[in-house]
Amino acid sequence: MKIAIIVQRFGREILGGAERHAALVASLLARHHEVEVLTSAAADYRTWAPVLPPGPAREDGLVVRRFVVERGREPFWPALHDLLLDGVAAEDFAGLAPADREAFERRVRAWPEALQEAYLRAQGPHCPTLHDHLRTTRYDRHLFFTYLYPTTLDGLDAIAPARARVVPTFHDEPTALLPIVGRRLARTRLLCSTQAEVALLSRLHPAPQFDARVLGYGVALPEDRPAADPCDSPYLLFAGRIDPQKGIAELLHWYAALRSVAVPAPRLVLAGEVLMDLPRMPGLETPGVVSEERKLELMRGALALVHASPFESLGIVLLEAAACRTPLIVNATCAAMVEICQEGHCGIPVRDAAEAVAAVQALAADVALRNKLGAAGRAFVTDRFSLAAYEQRLLEEFPRRDGASSVVSAGNRRSDPFF
Repeated sequence: MKIAIIVQRFGREILGGAERHAALVASLLARHHEVEVLTSAAADYRTWAPVLPPGPAREDGLVVRRFVVERGREPFWPALHDLLLDGVAAEDFAGLAPADREAFERRVRAWPEALQEAYLRAQGPHCPTLHDHLRTTRYDRHLFFTYLYPTTLDGLDAIAPARARVVPTFHDEPTALLPIVGRRLARTRLLCSTQAEVALLSRLHPAPQFDARVLGYGVALPEDRPAADPCDSPYLLFAGRIDPQKGIAELLHWYAALRSVAVPAPRLVLAGEVLMDLPRMPGLETPGVVSEERKLELMRGALALVHASPFESLGIVLLEAAACRTPLIVNATCAAMVEICQEGHCGIPVRDAAEAVAAVQALAADVALRNKLGAAGRAFVTDRFSLAAYEQRLLEEFPRRDGASSVVSAGNRRSDPFF
């Protein structure tokens, strides 16, 4: 089977969750099928500036075809985004009171279709030659990543719907309310990461009937070895892109509340690319982007991995931390992260700073609780999110023509090639 994987940007240095997911799927499917990655020549999702050379290349054993970005993010897109938000800060959207949320949804659903189209397309990237390639090149299946960008929206218009699959990375954000999004996604088969993602699709867009299944994700299980006792030099860890959309402001609010009552307080380590201004705060450390090995070391040694984002369709870093036996503390407004904590019995969802402080204090005081959550997390990821299990689910969706279904053996698992 010849499979095209279409994603808005791609490459070893690109750290986004959807891009990382696409890289993993491409590497696993390439063991069984002919796989090509189709993407833009951009690296920065904020501008879509074409900084990478267009054309075909071979990267980590994969054929990657990059296409010219004719238009990046339009200069007027921020004005459209402000119009969509209508005075609501993006990071406050998930916490709207029910009446305010209902009014917000009603207003967005009333947008004219032309305005919805303009909003989605103004985000960029626009790659007409990519869509021409889809129209003129025969693939048995097209797998698109994330619902949000023209690479998916226009790409779906360029092919037969029966050949398309979409990993929507759908989460509760203002853009997800646009009716045009539901109509587009209802045309094809959706491969979701969590049951919470499927439920959200149906809740926000009840009219279309979605053809969706939960495919999950696959994690290369790290070596199961003990770390230093986190109470010797305790710290909390966030690992990922450090920007407002990841709930960093809320996380810093939680941490300020913790420091006001805990003496001494654990440090807060924010590991990842810093894309926002951060306050000067005692105990706050920002080591920047770290290696995969260093990330796992930080996870093993952390009192907990903390994630305050309300906008996640999965939370890959949660699975990695749970595999390292690290307890999780997550934003209770994010249903996908709550699903991982509750089904895995490996974390504590919190609704506000007071609950976050209580969760940290409970973990710091109770080694048995830390060990219980850690052991449950490791077992959960091993059972539900191993690379072998994920590869098998992929082959159910993209079967080999010879009927074979061999997967990576437990002793021969490959690490995510980009991380």
